[in-house]
Amino acid sequence: MFCFLRAAQGSFEVSVSPEAPMVEHGGSVWINCSTTCQDPGARGGLETSLIKTGSKSGPGWAAFLLVAITEWVSAPQCYFTCKGDTKVAAANISSYWVPERVVLEPLPKMELGRAYNLTCWVLNVAPVTHLTVTLRQGGRTLHTETFQNHTGTGPNDIPVTHEITPRRWDHGQEITCHAALDLTPHGPHFENSSSASSLTWFFLPTADLPEEPQLLTSLYIEVGTRATARCRVAGVFPSAGEARFTLSFGGESLNFTVTTSGDTATAQGEVWSPFLGQRELNCTVTMGPVFRSAGQSVRIYSECLGGSQLHPEQGLPRFEGSRGLAGDVCTLRDAKGVLVPSAPAQPPVQFQLTAGEEDDGREFTCEARPHSGIPAVKHTSARLTVLYGPRMDDSGCPREWIWKEGTEQNFSCLARGNPAPAVECTKDGVSVCIGVQRQVRREDAGTYHCKASNQHGSASRDVTVQVECKWPLVEPPADDPEGGIPEHQGDLGAQVNGSQPAEQRSLNGAAQSPPDVEHSV
Repeated sequence: MFCFLRAAQGSFEVSVSPEAPMVEHGGSVWINCSTTCQDPGARGGLETSLIKTGSKSGPGWAAFLLVAITEWVSAPQCYFTCKGDTKVAAANISSYWVPERVVLEPLPKMELGRAYNLTCWVLNVAPVTHLTVTLRQGGRTLHTETFQNHTGTGPNDIPVTHEITPRRWDHGQEITCHAALDLTPHGPHFENSSSASSLTWFFLPTADLPEEPQLLTSLYIEVGTRATARCRVAGVFPSAGEARFTLSFGGESLNFTVTTSGDTATAQGEVWSPFLGQRELNCTVTMGPVFRSAGQSVRIYSECLGGSQLHPEQGLPRFEGSRGLAGDVCTLRDAKGVLVPSAPAQPPVQFQLTAGEEDDGREFTCEARPHSGIPAVKHTSARLTVLYGPRMDDSGCPREWIWKEGTEQNFSCLARGNPAPAVECTKDGVSVCIGVQRQVRREDAGTYHCKASNQHGSASRDVTVQVECKWPLVEPPADDPEGGIPEHQGDLGAQVNGSQPAEQRSLNGAAQSPPDVEHSV
């Protein structure tokens, strides 16, 4: 450095151009020095630590080329000596570095109503004092930051952080970070931006809302029995299909399926346990960073009702109502009422009876309730079948029929029994059709022998049929196609004279009232 003395007499000025040039790091610049001195012998120069590779001069000016400028800040000095007086002017050179990258930190999956930080990095930039960073959401500016008070001369990595609390309508909006290095009026203007990142947030109802995850299953499940368990959550955003479930029962994960409807998602699986006691059913629903959990205690119990069975023993059927556990309450009943009243079971709960015909088809029901107060009821039933031989009585097979000749009748004889017995009737050794309608003839009168049988025995009964004759045997109508009127017919002793006989008998010999007077046509 030179020490310059100012002369007392004379006046001139020294100037430098550009005064504050902005030069890209490693670049070059021409520095022009000029003076107002009118002395043709005035001489000037440039004092600097930078590399000078060329110069030009003329009356009252001199220019110098500075190259490979790597100093971030430098102040070359122009000087001129005029008539022994020397004056100096300095140029303030700044070196700049365009940002290598602008990076927006990955956005987390956000929860509605919770605050999050957006962070943008501007990497390797200088001078920082000329930097402006802007965070935008769509076309809206969220935050702008400048660094006029930044100290330091070299390049820096600059972070910019802004807090955001997502709202429902923010979902899907793009977040971008923009960096501007403004060197005007002494240098260029540069801009760079980050890649866009979509704002994604998730919502699950909080525990104080009615739409919190709901567990739907029975509070009491019988040991070894499978029951459906559902976990449902409503009000899911942005999509119910993105809800992730975990279901466990007694500490073991469950297999389940998920269905969605609108903003509601439901997971459904099956729970069961081979052991008695309390089991915990737990459900966790996750949406991005948000999760909600719900739990429910389920009691596994054992019920007395193991099944109803009919046990015939020594020919006397015995109905065993249930096999229970001590402390359970079982009730045995039939259609008429309770047979064995409720009481702590002392298995087996049973009811003994000597089965009769009237008990065939009788239904017994066993109702079981856990004595511990569990609101569970189980029923089972059994129907009694009584096997017995044929029974024949007047209700199904009357001993006597009285028919009028020429009428339509059917011969009927029924028998009870289990299994249903087969009934066969004969007259004079000839089988007779049962239950078939036919016209009554005189020869139908007589005694019929009927027999009912099944695997458990047989029963028989004689049935008498009387036929009331339509015309007297001693005096048939004059137009009887069979011909003339015999003087006597059979052993009735009636006379054929056209008059009404005093007495008329049926084919079996029973007395009959005289018939009404009939007229020939």
